[in-house]
Amino acid sequence: MQPTIEFHLQLPNSGQRELLKGFLLLKQEPNNRAGIKLQATSGCSGYQYSGSWKLKGRGPLPPSRAIEPLTYSVSTQRLWLPHVRGVEGSFYAIAPFSVKVDEGKSRGDFGIHFDANVPGSAGCIVFPLQDHWDVFRSFIANCAHKNVQQVPLNVMYTVPIQARAA
Repeated sequence: MQPTIEFHLQLPNSGQRELLKGFLLLKQEPNNRAGIKLQATSGCSGYQYSGSWKLKGRGPLPPSRAIEPLTYSVSTQRLWLPHVRGVEGSFYAIAPFSVKVDEGKSRGDFGIHFDANVPGSAGCIVFPLQDHWDVFRSFIANCAHKNVQQVPLNVMYTVPIQARAA
């Protein structure tokens, strides 16, 4: 078993009022194109646009290409954070703890959790739907049961194709 996780979100060129939703793709093997697709998001509404991952406390998780040669991984060991606003329960840490995103700027303390109380996140990947969160927790528990300590995570953002004027 060599599980992997992909996070996909379409980021426009400027901020939007509504919270944009993407998806997390859970794969049992890295070469599989198919996987379990779950609704997820990252960042706060108004701060989900191309380049906004540089904004501490508001922007989404930086894309994998922005932190190269480092790579992300998700711990299969659950942290219990019931008193942290927005998390209020299980939290799965994303390594590395901190990444450089620009000259002199770094972001960190990322994880994956249920989107409790506060819509969106300050850089974590969050699940707005309870049943999708339950599927993710089951996937991670299965990985841990098979002695997988860390699951590779690839974070990918796309920019929507602008409609051409007629």
